[in-house]
Amino acid sequence: MAHLKVCSPRPNGDVFREDRPCPSPPFPSLPTSNPDPSAVSPESWARGEDATRDIVSKIQPTLVTHQARKEVIQYVQSLITSNVGCQVFPYGSVPLKTYLPDGDIDLTAFSSANIEESFVTEVHAILKGEENNEAAQRLVKDVHCIDAEVKLVKCIVQNIVVDISFNQLGGLCTLRFLEQVDHYIGKDHLFKRSIILIKAWCYYESRILGAHHGLISTYALETLILYIFHIFHSSLDGPLTVLYRFLDYFSKFDWENYCISLNGPVCKSSLPDIVAEVPENGGDDLLLSEEFIRNCVEMFSVPSKLCETNLRSFPPKHLNIIDPLKENNNLGRSVNRGSFYRICSAFKYGARKLGWILSLPGERIADELNKFFANTLDRHGTNCQTNDKNDALSGGLEALNILLELGGDFDNHCLNLQYGPYFPGSATSPPLLPSPPLSPQPWKENPWGVTSEAVQFHQNINSQTNINGVAWGAHAYHANDSTLSVAAFRGEKKKPRGTGTYIPNAVVAFLVPIESIFGAAIL
Repeated sequence: MAHLKVCSPRPNGDVFREDRPCPSPPFPSLPTSNPDPSAVSPESWARGEDATRDIVSKIQPTLVTHQARKEVIQYVQSLITSNVGCQVFPYGSVPLKTYLPDGDIDLTAFSSANIEESFVTEVHAILKGEENNEAAQRLVKDVHCIDAEVKLVKCIVQNIVVDISFNQLGGLCTLRFLEQVDHYIGKDHLFKRSIILIKAWCYYESRILGAHHGLISTYALETLILYIFHIFHSSLDGPLTVLYRFLDYFSKFDWENYCISLNGPVCKSSLPDIVAEVPENGGDDLLLSEEFIRNCVEMFSVPSKLCETNLRSFPPKHLNIIDPLKENNNLGRSVNRGSFYRICSAFKYGARKLGWILSLPGERIADELNKFFANTLDRHGTNCQTNDKNDALSGGLEALNILLELGGDFDNHCLNLQYGPYFPGSATSPPLLPSPPLSPQPWKENPWGVTSEAVQFHQNINSQTNINGVAWGAHAYHANDSTLSVAAFRGEKKKPRGTGTYIPNAVVAFLVPIESIFGAAIL
C-alpha cells in the first residue's frame, strides 16, 4: 500500500474536513512480517512511547479547541430549543474528549417519534434561516439534509462541521459506556489516549476512517481498540504499544471467515447464532469480567423501536464487528468491498512498518515515528500545545493551548442519558444509573498528566452553564483521594483510586429543578 500524504496544508479559516490525498515516495523495502510485540525490547518501547507522547500532544484536544466546540454546541442548542422546544445533547468524540483537530460535532435532538419527519424539516429551516441572517451571532453555512439510514441535518458553524441527528439514544448510551470503560482501564486515560493516536493514524496516514465514505466508523474503531485492551491489557502501558498490538492483531485476523466480538472471534458459519470462540489468550486474563459486560449491556442497550419488534439477526458484510451493546448491530456495515481490501492492506502495511521502526537502534526510533505520522505532523505539528506550568499560570492566550484533561463529565453524560429521550408526555420514566466504576489498578505517575494549575484553569473556563441552564463541560477535578462503590460492575470491594482524577458523585452533583432540565417553555 502506498503511503498517502496530504497534498497541501489546510489554509487558515478552511473547514475541518478531509483533504485530497496523494501518494508520496515509497518507503524502503520492509520485512515480509513484523516482530511479535513481546519481542520488542523495553528500551525500544521507552524511546517509542516518549516520541509518541510528543505526537499526541499535537493532536490531543486543548482548552481552546474544547472551548470553541463548547460555544458552538451551546449556540446550536439555543437555536433549536428556543424555536422548537426540545432537548439537544452532544455525543461522540467531543464530550468523550477524543476528537482530532479536524473533528466534527455530533448532536442529537429528541422529539416525539411520530413527528420526526416534521421535526427534521423544522430544524433544517431554523438553521437555514440563521445561514441567511446577516446579524447571526455565529457564521452558519452549508446547511443541508442527508436522508440516510440515520437522518441528519448537516451544517458548518464557525468553520466546524456539525451533524444533528434525531432521537439517537444509542449515541448517548455509547458515550456513557466508553466513559465507563476508560475509568475501568485507568492508567491516566490510556484508553482515550490510544483512541486519539489510532484515529490519527487511520484518518491522516491511511485514510480508512469515515463511515460516510464507505470506511470504518469511529465507534467501530473504538470497539476494535477496546478488544485489544480486553485481551492484552496486562502488556499495554502506552498508546504506541496499543497501536502496535492493534495493527499486529487485526492485520492477521481472518476477516473473510470471522466476525470480531468483545467475547472473542465468531465464525460466520455459525450465524445467525453468535457463538464466540475462546480468545487467543485462552480467556484466562481478560480485562472485562462477564458481569461488567452484562451490566453494561443491561444499562446501556437501546430499547428496540416498535417497528423493530421482530429483532433481525446480525447482518454479515465485509468487515464484521459485533456491537458490544447490541449483538445484532454490525458496526462494520459501512465498509464496502473495495474499502475492505484497502483497510486490510493498511493494517498489514502499518504493522510491518511500525514493527520495522521498533526494531531499529534506539536513536533512530523517534525520527522514524515522526515519518510514520508524517501527514499528522505536517498538518498539525506546528500547533505548539503545551501544559507548561508557567503558561497555565500566565492567563494569556498561551494558557489556552494547554492540553485538555481527559476525565469524563459523568454528571452530564448521566443526566443526558436519563432525561434525553424522556420529553414531557412520555409514559416512560428515566432510568437510574450508577456512579462510574473505578480503575481496577492504581494509576501510575505519568508524564502524560497535566499540572494541577492547568486543571484549575480548565475548571475555571469550563464551569459556565449553557443556554438551558444545564452545565456542559463543567468538571470538579481535585487532587484528593476518593473511593466509590463499583459493586454493580465488578462484584468487588471498594479500592483506593490512587492518584487519579477525582470523579464527583453524580447523585448529589445535579440536584436541579426539572424546569432547568427541560426548559419552562415546554412544561
